[in-house]
Amino acid sequence: MITKIDHIGVAVKSLESSLPFWAEALGLEVSGIETVESENVKVAFLRVGNASIELLEPTDASSAVSRHLDKRGEGIQHLTLEVRDLPEMLDRLRERGVPIIGDGARPGAGGRQVAFLHPKAAGGVLIELVSARQGEPTAARLEPGSAVLLYLRDPQEKLWGVLRRLDATGVLLEGIDLGSFDDWVAQLERDETSVVGASVIFIPMTRLERILLDRSSGDLPSLADRFERRTGRTVQDVLAG
Repeated sequence: MITKIDHIGVAVKSLESSLPFWAEALGLEVSGIETVESENVKVAFLRVGNASIELLEPTDASSAVSRHLDKRGEGIQHLTLEVRDLPEMLDRLRERGVPIIGDGARPGAGGRQVAFLHPKAAGGVLIELVSARQGEPTAARLEPGSAVLLYLRDPQEKLWGVLRRLDATGVLLEGIDLGSFDDWVAQLERDETSVVGASVIFIPMTRLERILLDRSSGDLPSLADRFERRTGRTVQDVLAG
């Protein structure tokens, strides 16, 4: 069963040059940025009500988005529909002879499974089907004050802390290198003079590989939860102090 229009994919040559229009001129909220290795693209999501605009920048000349840009230039590349049960939907489509690109479902952005239907099945429209989000609060969103994880490239780094700003230019984070997390928490537990501590860091869009909300996953607590359990304070309170 199709539950909603999830997002509209727009092929762009560069996120860095395209985001100012969408995020600044139109004022849309950037709700996530990540690289999807299975599709050879770097994507940015901008929230529009209950749906999103997905900007897609190819990371490899062999990607479908790169071929789209070569053939048609920048513009709408696909329409994405959220489905409640992706495997069941794919079986139903196969029974009706609808051509599915590739081997069916594969990993997509946000940790969800995706599958693509051949454009000839829908009058020239490339349709992406995406699995429904499982157990995710509808209010969960990237916004200033959220605890987040950043994955960077050139060189590769992992940072954790509190998001201060996310816009077309990049990310402003107050936090630390992930490898220093336990040292910082231990220092706070012992109420020692600061040796390891958070800094305000600006990461340009060109270095940002992925930004994720720091949330619990099943029985695995988030870093923010671990921080609070050990120090008795939230990371937001510690940084505010």
